[in-house]
Amino acid sequence: MKPFLSSRRQRHVRAICFHNVSLFKANGNSKFMKEHADGFVPCFFILKSIRGELLYVSEVQSDSLQKLSFQEIPKLNGTSAMIILNLVGKVPSEILRSISLNTNTNVDDKWCVLCTYKIDLNKLQFINEDAVLITGTNTPVLELVDGCYTLPTENVKPIKEPIGLHKRNISEIKLKYSLAYSSLLKLNKLLEYSSQVHEEINEISTKIEESFPLHKNQHKWYMKTVQKSIETLLTKTKKKSLEMTQLEKNGTISHSKTDVSLISQDESINDDYGSIYSRFVQIKDRLDQLRFKKLFQLVGIFASTGLFDTTKGYIHFEGPSSIDDVAAYLKLKPLDIGILFGQANESTKRREHINSQLGYYLLFLYLAATQIFKAPLPYKLMYYGSTSVIEGQYPLYFTDSMIARHQAKLIRAIRYFNANILQFKQFLENYCPT
Repeated sequence: MKPFLSSRRQRHVRAICFHNVSLFKANGNSKFMKEHADGFVPCFFILKSIRGELLYVSEVQSDSLQKLSFQEIPKLNGTSAMIILNLVGKVPSEILRSISLNTNTNVDDKWCVLCTYKIDLNKLQFINEDAVLITGTNTPVLELVDGCYTLPTENVKPIKEPIGLHKRNISEIKLKYSLAYSSLLKLNKLLEYSSQVHEEINEISTKIEESFPLHKNQHKWYMKTVQKSIETLLTKTKKKSLEMTQLEKNGTISHSKTDVSLISQDESINDDYGSIYSRFVQIKDRLDQLRFKKLFQLVGIFASTGLFDTTKGYIHFEGPSSIDDVAAYLKLKPLDIGILFGQANESTKRREHINSQLGYYLLFLYLAATQIFKAPLPYKLMYYGSTSVIEGQYPLYFTDSMIARHQAKLIRAIRYFNANILQFKQFLENYCPT
């Protein structure tokens, strides 16, 4: 079997169980563990992909502490070999009350993440649950299509047979084993069938492996492409040589005028090069004029939004003497985090005005950079009015209740937006019109 086909994936996981479920670590306070370690712990597990995408959430189980089994996982279609496994347990209110300083407060039971594992399915160790003893706490055991596996760092001990058990004496009667002719025929057919199946599996795996560019075959495509191009060039040269011989036989080309023809050909090439370059300069000049005209029109469109206000605006623009100087007179200001937070806390009306201004600023930068000058920006801008976002997840607006999570994302969005402004300013400074 090829190594690509024998590797384990998400879709091979069938069920998951946990051994020695506990709310406490093994090196914790032994007195505290003795007081609160009695009874079952309701638990469930969460299965995620390596990118944090939710794959499966199990049901709640609390039937055992030594081995907590869950239902079989539905068929997963993922092809990744890495998963994230979280075990969530319900901490009783008695433990939370004993931990807290105020014992008179009413505390409800809370669900907490007991452990988190980042598991590589191709680096697990195979175990036989009936023949080994798992000593670690909250140890996961994954049931795959080819057996049961646990973490590679987990220490497992083989279960020894009890000493001193009575063993029955082996009978001294000698048995003679015999095989019937029909059994031998069946065995022969089974061996033939198994060999045919093995050959078909090898053929199918070879065909599948050929469709994937492995390291040993990654240069085959390049070699084939080079060989095809060489063959095409050879056929073209042969065709040209035949045409040359025919022209020489017909007297169209004379050897005495070869040098003169070559000189005239070089002069025509030089003339063509000069004309092509001049046309290129004219086209680029028209393109620059069109870009500056579009930028001037864009400034006129956004003039009524307040972005170009000298006191509260974000863009500084003075009327240029000609349209060709529009890019030189356009100055984009970066956002100041401290000033924005101070203005947003003044009033609700002021906060809404700032959100709309930030949305207009994002739209102006997006149209000027990507649509007019085709300049690449390091971070993706997405305009949604006063609720615009950056990179699809970082909001560039203030909310009524600024929680810590939204505030951290807003600060990151402002930093990304300033990076885009710096990128576009450098592009305009180094832009060379004809």
